[in-house]
Amino acid sequence: TAERLPFLLLSHAIAGILHVQICISHFAMATYHGRAYNSEDDEWFKMQLRTTMNVACSPWADFLHGGLQFQIEHHLYPRLPRHALREARALVKPFAAKHGLLYHEPGFLDANVEMSKHMNKVAREARGLTRGDGGFFHGPIWEGLHAAG
Repeated sequence: TAERLPFLLLSHAIAGILHVQICISHFAMATYHGRAYNSEDDEWFKMQLRTTMNVACSPWADFLHGGLQFQIEHHLYPRLPRHALREARALVKPFAAKHGLLYHEPGFLDANVEMSKHMNKVAREARGLTRGDGGFFHGPIWEGLHAAG
């Protein structure tokens, strides 16, 4: 029993770090609503760049981030091993610049600030929702919590 508490604290600390990394890479970016791939404007490659971001860090910090700092490349090449993601970044970033595409890569602290500001904005918008607005009030979570559907 003496080792249970340290294990619990360590596992939650590691999971917390991973959770922050995934949140900052996704939550502050655009969310796609509708049917994808209708035109060249929303084709697959552009959509991956628009809906996720990388987190800029030095190569020595790659181990700390576990490859999660390269979310753009991970979304473009999901089966690419994480040790190859930095090399893929060296190809994708100039390609995006050449074609005038967004390639968002703030530092860790800036990414956290962006996410916090975005989540605050979303929370403020959610305060004004009413039951007839759709969204959460018409989704499976709401229906499940209220035994509807």
